[in-house]
Amino acid sequence: MQEHKPYMRSSSSLRSLDEKRSSKEKSLRLVFGLDRNQKVVSTCGQSPFDLQNQEVLIGKSLEQVGALRHFHALLARGFCFKSLPVPVNERWYTAEYLPGGVGGALAGGELVLTALDRGNEAAMVLHDFVQSIDPFSLEAGGGILLVDRAGFILMVNRDFANILGLQVIEMVGRHVNDSYPDTTLSRLPKVMDSGKAEIGEPHQLNGRKIVASRWPLIKNGKTFGAYGKVQLREGKGVSSMDGNLTPPENRSSRRSIAGHRPKALYSVDQIVCHGQTMQELKERLARVSSRSSTVLLTGESGTGKELFAHAIHSSSRRSDGPFVRVNCAAIPENLLESELFGYVEGAFSGARRGGQIGKFEQAHGGTLFLDEISEMPLAMQAKLLRVLQEREVAPLGSQDIRFVDVRFIAATNCDPLALVKEGRLRSDLYYRINVVSLPIPPLRDRKEDIFHLTRHFVDQFNVEFDLNVQGLSSRAWTALKSYPFPGNVRELRSAIESAFNMVNGPFIRLYDLPVPIAELHSPDEPVVFGSAAFDLSASKDLGGRSLQDIMEEIEKDLILSAMEKVGGNKLVAANLLGISRPGLYKKLQKYKLH
Repeated sequence: MQEHKPYMRSSSSLRSLDEKRSSKEKSLRLVFGLDRNQKVVSTCGQSPFDLQNQEVLIGKSLEQVGALRHFHALLARGFCFKSLPVPVNERWYTAEYLPGGVGGALAGGELVLTALDRGNEAAMVLHDFVQSIDPFSLEAGGGILLVDRAGFILMVNRDFANILGLQVIEMVGRHVNDSYPDTTLSRLPKVMDSGKAEIGEPHQLNGRKIVASRWPLIKNGKTFGAYGKVQLREGKGVSSMDGNLTPPENRSSRRSIAGHRPKALYSVDQIVCHGQTMQELKERLARVSSRSSTVLLTGESGTGKELFAHAIHSSSRRSDGPFVRVNCAAIPENLLESELFGYVEGAFSGARRGGQIGKFEQAHGGTLFLDEISEMPLAMQAKLLRVLQEREVAPLGSQDIRFVDVRFIAATNCDPLALVKEGRLRSDLYYRINVVSLPIPPLRDRKEDIFHLTRHFVDQFNVEFDLNVQGLSSRAWTALKSYPFPGNVRELRSAIESAFNMVNGPFIRLYDLPVPIAELHSPDEPVVFGSAAFDLSASKDLGGRSLQDIMEEIEKDLILSAMEKVGGNKLVAANLLGISRPGLYKKLQKYKLH
């Protein structure tokens, strides 16, 4: 007899709201027939778009229908959804996608909008989450699942369904535990109950090895749903060196000597970027990760070299093995050799009883990250070169030669060729570690990433500080964009954290930012946002227009510029303008900017 899954179905869920619509509300329903490219091929029902002729929508892509633009990215990446809230012309609807339509009559599917009685707080929170999904996190792959507070599945993608051996259409609208194998329960309900995220937990689901992360969706102290993401763990291959393999039992014993197995803390998904340069770099990283060649990471301090090193390991076949980091600049010269190679008992005065395993052996079966390698003394560089070539180490005080199966990643914040010319980096070591070079550009050369990084840090510190900061005011955002960030991403993160210590309200203002950034945009300067600008001191002739007309024109230009900059995402545009989302909706209606 199969075990009964102990969960309760709540009447407060969005699903039940959807089921309890009045007959009047049910009449407010529109069905889009879509082809496989998400273009509208048919419509029926009462339109929420205030269009006299619904045929105007025929032939348009969902990208061209403002309120439905975000669904284009979701459908293109194999998502299916039901009871998913979406606002259209200040009325709330639940969206449902039926792949292939009823009976599979369409090559694409059907997008159905059905009116809700009213937009409630839960609907707003869930809609905001869907709109905030970084499109590049979608490109990274992996299974994604969204549930409401009662545990019913609102959205799921094909990758998640494949892990469970199901179709997406079989999962949406059901309780999450009904989609899991018998005797297996989802942890999303527990995450909602605890209010605490669970990040990067390895386990098995339906016989597949996965790494799972789960986050509750919380606003004003209330939990409205949860979001889960899973990644398949690649099978670990066997590596060899001239046919000389270290037995598995020896590997495990070495790890036990270390006392723990240090793991990589970050994955490719956590590299936040938007611009083409960084996208191409992430693609290169993905290719490099699947190999075992030595990698040299270069870039200014604060660009994220360590994050890249973690991501390479996490995406590699060695992901189950240890990830060991050595900061070559932080270890005193007289201790560096013993740290790297280890030592046996009695090797030198003060040696620990029983000896100590070195970093090379700690990283056996995994990855060793040598940060700031140029700070390593030249004599130690020569010894490192031998390890790189021979994959053999001998602890201090011992003649015992030990084989190590390690992938090396090195990093420096200086030009390595300049270091070679200055004599700070051995040329033979440079050519040995520079097998694959990944230069990480400074933040000033990829300013298109500042917005996405800022959004990421705001979300992060909202959780850490238990706040609900919605974004930055337009003046604060202008100052942030103008600043050169000599400390790169690390400095941007520190600036947002500093602002969280000062903020008093839903938006970070100019004066909440650190002084060096705030000083770049004086309150006496004209407010510049995109292409819109107005300087009252330079405008002596108002052309017979009233002040209200002029201010409305400026406001309209600012809104248009913001919407263009963020690709029509109203939530992000509202944050950028420093106003609430309902306030933006009213202004869009006022100026007929739908």
